Amino acid sequence: MSKEKKTGILVGASPLGAEVSLLKELLNNSDVISVAADGGLSFFVQESIRPDYWLGDRDSLPESLFEKAGLLFPDLERTPCAREKDDTDMRLAMLKCVECKATEVYIFGGLGGDRFDHGISNIQLLHEFALQGVRVFLISEKEYLYVLTKGEKVVYDKSSNGILSIFSLTDETSLSIRDLRYEFDGKINNRKVFTVSNEFNQKGGTVEVFEGTALIVRPVFYAEDRNRISFL
Repeated sequence: MSKEKKTGILVGASPLGAEVSLLKELLNNSDVISVAADGGLSFFVQESIRPDYWLGDRDSLPESLFEKAGLLFPDLERTPCAREKDDTDMRLAMLKCVECKATEVYIFGGLGGDRFDHGISNIQLLHEFALQGVRVFLISEKEYLYVLTKGEKVVYDKSSNGILSIFSLTDETSLSIRDLRYEFDGKINNRKVFTVSNEFNQKGGTVEVFEGTALIVRPVFYAEDRNRISFL
């Protein structure tokens, strides 16, 4: 992944675990735009790290924490949102990143917790913004997700390990898988489980999408993974 790209960091309200170390590392980069989506502000308050923006309707943010954030970060740009709206707080945070010219976005606190529906909606964000040319990674403690759209190819270097699972987000997705344990050329669809639990075998690997949109699910994301994969 190019380090020249402007990076957005979004933090939502779902519980964070070991991925916090990666989150902190990414926030140390000078070209980062950081946005707290509603209850995601709690991470920044606990760590005394000021985000660039906060957006939310405060349905996942205690009043006491919101007040503490005001004392810790008096210059924080805060955008209150109505609770009755046709957007999620995370999507509004994504729009803020796009407004700030981010072309690569990492979402933390967007999976798990009490709201399975929000996890699904955040997967849809990967699809929506990929079609706009924004690479989005949805990261939790145990896995990370991203999508490939028509004409895109991901290349993994030989140090890549573990498993890789692929799902079609469109009715059908035409793709090829090369140099993993199970190679494949053909179509998958969103009605049948097929390309799940493929394995790296010290050859690296590629996944190329010719039509449709593929969801890629990988195990835990580490900072060095930014240099292990490239997109073409």
